[in-house]
Amino acid sequence: MIDLHSLELVSMRFLESLPHFDPLDFTPVELFRIWVCVTKYSLKQYYWVLTVRLSVQWFPNINPYMHPIYILMYTTDFFLNFFKEFVPNILGMDMSSMAAFICLEWMIRTLESIEFVTD
Repeated sequence: MIDLHSLELVSMRFLESLPHFDPLDFTPVELFRIWVCVTKYSLKQYYWVLTVRLSVQWFPNINPYMHPIYILMYTTDFFLNFFKEFVPNILGMDMSSMAAFICLEWMIRTLESIEFVTD
Protein backbone atom coordinates (compact mmCIF):
# COMPACT_ATOMS: atom_id res chain seq x y z
CA MET A 1 0.00 0.00 0.00
CA ILE A 2 1.27 3.47 -0.85
CA ASP A 3 1.89 5.77 2.04
CA LEU A 4 0.32 9.14 1.21
CA HIS A 5 2.65 10.99 3.54
CA SER A 6 5.78 9.70 1.76
CA LEU A 7 4.21 10.43 -1.63
CA GLU A 8 3.53 13.98 -0.52
CA LEU A 9 7.15 14.38 0.66
CA VAL A 10 8.50 13.12 -2.65
CA SER A 11 6.27 15.49 -4.63
CA MET A 12 7.29 18.43 -2.41
CA ARG A 13 10.98 17.65 -2.96
CA PHE A 14 10.42 17.49 -6.70
CA LEU A 15 8.64 20.84 -6.75
CA GLU A 16 11.33 22.45 -4.59
CA SER A 17 14.05 21.27 -6.96
CA LEU A 18 12.52 23.08 -9.93
CA PRO A 19 14.13 26.42 -10.74
CA HIS A 20 12.22 29.57 -10.01
CA PHE A 21 10.16 30.71 -13.00
CA ASP A 22 9.29 34.35 -13.47
CA PRO A 23 7.70 35.42 -16.78
CA LEU A 24 9.06 38.94 -16.27
CA ASP A 25 12.60 37.59 -16.72
CA PHE A 26 12.01 37.24 -20.46
CA THR A 27 12.60 40.03 -22.93
CA PRO A 28 9.88 40.86 -25.47
CA VAL A 29 11.99 39.28 -28.23
CA GLU A 30 12.25 36.02 -26.28
CA LEU A 31 8.51 36.03 -25.61
CA PHE A 32 7.84 36.57 -29.31
CA ARG A 33 10.23 33.72 -30.17
CA ILE A 34 8.39 31.43 -27.76
CA TRP A 35 5.04 32.48 -29.21
CA VAL A 36 6.24 31.80 -32.77
CA CYS A 37 7.56 28.35 -31.85
CA VAL A 38 4.44 27.32 -29.94
CA THR A 39 2.17 28.57 -32.73
CA LYS A 40 4.24 26.83 -35.40
CA TYR A 41 4.19 23.47 -33.64
CA SER A 42 0.49 23.80 -32.82
CA LEU A 43 -0.29 24.44 -36.49
CA LYS A 44 1.82 21.43 -37.49
CA GLN A 45 -0.14 19.24 -35.10
CA TYR A 46 -3.41 20.64 -36.43
CA TYR A 47 -2.20 19.88 -39.97
CA TRP A 48 -1.87 16.21 -39.04
CA VAL A 49 -5.23 16.17 -37.26
CA LEU A 50 -6.80 17.60 -40.42
CA THR A 51 -5.00 15.00 -42.53
CA VAL A 52 -6.31 12.14 -40.39
CA ARG A 53 -9.83 13.60 -40.44
CA LEU A 54 -9.91 13.83 -44.23
CA SER A 55 -8.36 10.37 -44.60
CA VAL A 56 -11.05 8.84 -42.40
CA GLN A 57 -13.73 10.20 -44.72
CA TRP A 58 -12.43 7.99 -47.52
CA PHE A 59 -13.57 4.86 -45.66
CA PRO A 60 -17.37 4.49 -45.83
CA ASN A 61 -17.51 1.81 -43.12
CA ILE A 62 -16.15 4.20 -40.45
CA ASN A 63 -18.89 6.20 -38.77
CA PRO A 64 -17.39 9.66 -38.20
CA TYR A 65 -20.04 10.60 -35.67
CA MET A 66 -18.93 8.11 -33.02
CA HIS A 67 -16.12 8.66 -30.53
CA PRO A 68 -13.12 9.00 -30.92
CA ILE A 69 -13.50 9.97 -34.58
CA TYR A 70 -16.12 12.57 -33.68
CA ILE A 71 -13.42 14.56 -31.87
CA LEU A 72 -11.59 14.91 -35.20
CA MET A 73 -14.78 16.09 -36.87
CA TYR A 74 -15.53 18.58 -34.09
CA THR A 75 -12.04 20.09 -33.98
CA THR A 76 -11.72 20.53 -37.74
CA ASP A 77 -15.23 21.45 -38.90
CA PHE A 78 -14.99 25.12 -38.00
CA PHE A 79 -11.78 25.49 -40.03
CA LEU A 80 -13.12 23.63 -43.06
CA ASN A 81 -16.49 25.39 -42.93
CA PHE A 82 -14.72 28.74 -43.13
CA PHE A 83 -13.32 27.73 -46.53
CA LYS A 84 -16.59 26.16 -47.74
CA GLU A 85 -18.16 29.62 -47.61
CA PHE A 86 -15.55 31.15 -49.92
CA VAL A 87 -14.36 28.38 -52.24
CA PRO A 88 -16.96 27.26 -54.80
CA ASN A 89 -17.38 23.70 -56.02
CA ILE A 90 -15.45 23.14 -59.23
CA LEU A 91 -16.99 20.54 -61.57
CA GLY A 92 -18.89 19.11 -58.60
CA MET A 93 -15.79 18.67 -56.46
CA ASP A 94 -15.40 20.37 -53.09
CA MET A 95 -12.07 22.19 -53.23
CA SER A 96 -12.41 23.83 -49.80
CA SER A 97 -10.28 21.20 -48.05
CA MET A 98 -7.47 21.77 -50.54
CA ALA A 99 -7.71 25.52 -49.92
CA ALA A 100 -7.61 24.86 -46.15
CA PHE A 101 -4.43 22.79 -46.53
CA ILE A 102 -2.82 25.48 -48.69
CA CYS A 103 -3.66 28.17 -46.12
CA LEU A 104 -2.43 26.06 -43.22
CA GLU A 105 0.80 25.21 -45.06
CA TRP A 106 1.29 28.89 -45.88
CA MET A 107 0.92 29.84 -42.19
CA ILE A 108 3.40 27.15 -41.11
CA ARG A 109 5.99 28.13 -43.72
CA THR A 110 5.62 31.80 -42.86
CA LEU A 111 6.32 31.08 -39.20
CA GLU A 112 9.26 28.86 -40.15
CA SER A 113 10.77 31.61 -42.27
CA ILE A 114 11.00 34.02 -39.35
CA GLU A 115 14.63 34.36 -38.36
CA PHE A 116 15.77 35.77 -35.07
CA VAL A 117 18.98 37.73 -35.02
CA THR A 118 21.10 37.17 -31.95
CA ASP A 119 23.41 39.90 -30.79
